[in-house]
Amino acid sequence: MTQPKKTLFGIFLLAVISVVTFRWYEFLASPVKQPLEYSHKVHTELLKCEECHTGVLRSATAGLPNIQVCMGCHSEEPLSKSPEEKKLIGFIKQKQDVPWQRLYKNPVHVYFSHNRHVTVGKLACEKCHGEMGKTMRPPRRALVKMDMDYCISCHRSKQVDISCVICHK
Repeated sequence: MTQPKKTLFGIFLLAVISVVTFRWYEFLASPVKQPLEYSHKVHTELLKCEECHTGVLRSATAGLPNIQVCMGCHSEEPLSKSPEEKKLIGFIKQKQDVPWQRLYKNPVHVYFSHNRHVTVGKLACEKCHGEMGKTMRPPRRALVKMDMDYCISCHRSKQVDISCVICHK
């Protein structure tokens, strides 16, 4: 192999490694499997997102519902004939939180506040989470790919500061 071909091959190999390294979650991450085949659609027809994700209006994290939140509507007797609700009743009887798996994760160097975006920015949950409220079963992956370009385009469209220190701590 001649020197120019070796150089081009080296650059190509470095580019492939860089893409895989920076986008590992797209290439390597496993799809998420939730412990219950939960229907957001059924629940959002009766409740607002913040009734289950209780931190959304008051803290940086929205939070995943604990068993106490579920017990606000569900008791030890099922409301339906759903086998998934029967699984939920099992968690309730054992006083054990449902081990929900997160779909959306920010890199450790990114600060995101749900409170700031929802109460101050007046963004609807769908802006970042897509049509999650219409899903009949849990999606295996995030519905919206939130990366830096996505966030910056939203900040620009709403004429919000895009200084690095706004999101990167």
